[in-house]
Amino acid sequence: MPRPKTLVRRRCLVACDPCKKRKEKCDGQQPCSNCSKRRRAPSCGFSTHGRAASSGQAQMQRDPPTEGETIGSAGTDLTADTPCDTFLLADVLDTMLSEGNNQAQTRAARVPRLFRMLNDNPGKLIYIGDSASLSFLETVRRVVDTSIGPCDFTADKFRHQLIEMSTTAAEYDVPEGEPTLHLATLYEFAQLHFMAVSGLLDLFEASFIVERIPAWVEDPMRSQWPDCVLFYLVYAIGAQVRARGRSDDAIAERYFSLGRHILTQNFMDEPNLVIVQGSCLAAWYLLTACRRNGALMHLGIATQAAYALGIHLHEANLVFETKNLLARERAWKSLRVCDLFLSASMGRPPTTANVDCNIPKLQLTSSDNEETALMFNRLSSAMIRICLIFERILSEVYSKHALSLDLAGDISKQHREWTEQLPQMLRFDGLARFEPNSTTNSAESLGTAVVVMAYYYSIILLTRPFLIACVNSPSKDRVYCTAQAATSSDISVYADACVHAALSGMDVVQKIVFLERMPKRLPVLINHVFISALTLGLAYFADYDRRGWNLESSLDQAVIILRNCHTHNPEAARYKQTIESLRSAATQYRRQRDDNLLKQRNRKLHGIFGDVSRDIVPERALISESTESSESPGQ
Repeated sequence: MPRPKTLVRRRCLVACDPCKKRKEKCDGQQPCSNCSKRRRAPSCGFSTHGRAASSGQAQMQRDPPTEGETIGSAGTDLTADTPCDTFLLADVLDTMLSEGNNQAQTRAARVPRLFRMLNDNPGKLIYIGDSASLSFLETVRRVVDTSIGPCDFTADKFRHQLIEMSTTAAEYDVPEGEPTLHLATLYEFAQLHFMAVSGLLDLFEASFIVERIPAWVEDPMRSQWPDCVLFYLVYAIGAQVRARGRSDDAIAERYFSLGRHILTQNFMDEPNLVIVQGSCLAAWYLLTACRRNGALMHLGIATQAAYALGIHLHEANLVFETKNLLARERAWKSLRVCDLFLSASMGRPPTTANVDCNIPKLQLTSSDNEETALMFNRLSSAMIRICLIFERILSEVYSKHALSLDLAGDISKQHREWTEQLPQMLRFDGLARFEPNSTTNSAESLGTAVVVMAYYYSIILLTRPFLIACVNSPSKDRVYCTAQAATSSDISVYADACVHAALSGMDVVQKIVFLERMPKRLPVLINHVFISALTLGLAYFADYDRRGWNLESSLDQAVIILRNCHTHNPEAARYKQTIESLRSAATQYRRQRDDNLLKQRNRKLHGIFGDVSRDIVPERALISESTESSESPGQ
């Protein structure tokens, strides 16, 4: 009796690298069916070294990365044109999405380190970490390349270049010594400085500088003042943000050079509070001048001086009188804000840590002495509390490379608590809720806007991996996603929060950037516009525009804001070009998507009722041809 035929299971001799990573069955095609379903056809490839290529020893024998490479945890080039098997954060979230919310909520996904090495102007390779805006830019480029193929946005010749200025005083034709300026000019510089750092640096009251300017001008020995370095750096930032041509740049650079020279010559060997305050101001000046590496160097000096003085410990500050106690703890607060902004925007590890600090977070209540209560409560201001959320995101998500829905929910709870106390925190900060038509002065308006922008920035930083997951998810309908399907999972809710934060942050920037007497150079504002515009551009590739989200006008507004700032900031000029090319790529994607939708609809209708267009088109061509021939003799 013949045996029944049994189906013989065919085994694929060689699986593609992504299927090896996921330990899935591969059909051996290129691209394979698994990679095609996940919209990762460009990453489907086969290792040329067999099993040895996946071992740690083979990875260590790879050639060192060339300039401009983006490197993963095992030396993987993420920017090359060849297929790549990098295990991205979106891959982990895709798995979480496919496995269901119940498992995802109790799972912390381990993610390898992803970073970039970019060339600065002198040609050195500079490290850019996971949370940096430029690392997110490369992620958006990969999504665009997968969706529509090569375009101006993906083929940017400056994609491996970091804008890092190297301006020195030698480039300006200025005399040696201190610039000669009128009293009114110094007043203007001081006011512009306090406006530019409003909501960020709270080193001292404005009266500490402004009320002493007349004595400063009249004293020929002012360079011998113990805190003269603070005056020089305040004037430098004021001239820098006024930005009335090359003369202001020369004045700013000269004042900065004088202040930095005195800082390093007189205070470097003997740390005191002035070096902490002065190094914070110098770091902010360099950050505004697109000299971020120098800013981080000065920030490191300020941090080590602060630890040496013990200003991070409340017990150490209690031995001083009230005035000095407040000055020391305000210096630590400003140092923390500056440090965490640079850490988030550059992807560098923070130099300060909240675990090292025991300065109490006071209850936001008033006391019998209202003035004293206001001064002490400023140590627990809105900005310093949002910085605690920033630190947690950087340390628990981007440093540990772990992400779970439980963690996102716990951090979002901190956001809710922060918003509930925001009105009172703004009052203690000397700020007020911003209204575009109110009589609030420019410094208060800008300070309030900066605090609110930091809130939205922290939400984007936390939730943008979920947005990437929604773009790359194999379970997502790339053609159109209904509102019910988009909100059916927690991951989609967090992705919506990312897009909403980007839109809301753009609205805040739009209300303040065109106000009169607004400083011309604001690195926090430029960074926020750029990261928000990248988020909105990525949202196009998740089809958010088809769900009623107003992405187009916000992207247009981002380009207008960056165009308004690009004259005084080369970083804004570069970002403007990038967002313009992203906007064009999004338009191309929308056109292709709508064409595919129309073709799919027509195919469905033709499958039901048939198609006569193929027979009509030739007849129309014949009719038009005969019409032309009949008209030609008369002509």
